[in-house]
Amino acid sequence: MDNIEYLFAGFAVVWACIFIYLLLLQGRLRSLQNEIERLEERLEEADRASARQLGFKRVRQDGTPPGDTR
Repeated sequence: MDNIEYLFAGFAVVWACIFIYLLLLQGRLRSLQNEIERLEERLEEADRASARQLGFKRVRQDGTPPGDTR
């Protein structure tokens, strides 16, 4: 049991790597969530614009014109 400090050092390195990896994943997840929100907003704007071009004055909250049965 002369090398027990190497064992603890190895565990510390492994846990540090796991922690850093989880932080990186969290950052990527946050970035993807922001991108999804931006894309949803752009899609809603495009739906409203196309409804206006078709002559619908009112648009439902989901972006579809009244009478649309999608």
